Amino acid sequence: MKAIDMFANVVGQVMEDGHVQKYGAILLTRGVSGLGKLNPTVVWVDATVAVIEAAGSYFRYCAAREVTEQLREYNRMLEATLAQDLQLGELEIKAIGKERKGRLAHIERTLGTTRRQILLSQKKVRKQLSLLKHMHTLLQEERLQSGSFQELIGLQVCLDSCIDATLALLLNSNGE
Repeated sequence: MKAIDMFANVVGQVMEDGHVQKYGAILLTRGVSGLGKLNPTVVWVDATVAVIEAAGSYFRYCAAREVTEQLREYNRMLEATLAQDLQLGELEIKAIGKERKGRLAHIERTLGTTRRQILLSQKKVRKQLSLLKHMHTLLQEERLQSGSFQELIGLQVCLDSCIDATLALLLNSNGE
């Protein structure tokens, strides 16, 4: 394949060509005065110029056709590259989707486990609170029956502290 400048300006080159300007001016000046007054040499020169211009036009056409073919080939290459990139992108999207589903499943499992642990902890704390309340009622009964108040008051203070800690734990696990 030939290497041709794809962005060359053909019209600009033709307008800047000195031969085209020179013979164009001759044709205009001689064409106005009529064909009868023309010199046969000028007619031959004019015919030669026309043949040269035709050959130049043909060569420019061949160059433009070659540029067009190069652009088509470049376009085919870009389309193939784009199709491959599109396939790679789709594969990456699928992989990211699978990874996302895996992460979501892991998060759901972790949340389920955490919820179960919170519920179990709350049940344990509530059970402990009911036991402490039962101990409180027993302590109250013992205080009413017994005469030693110093030990019972110490036990009552400890029991109250334990109940406060249990209630605080219940409130904190709910987020209140």
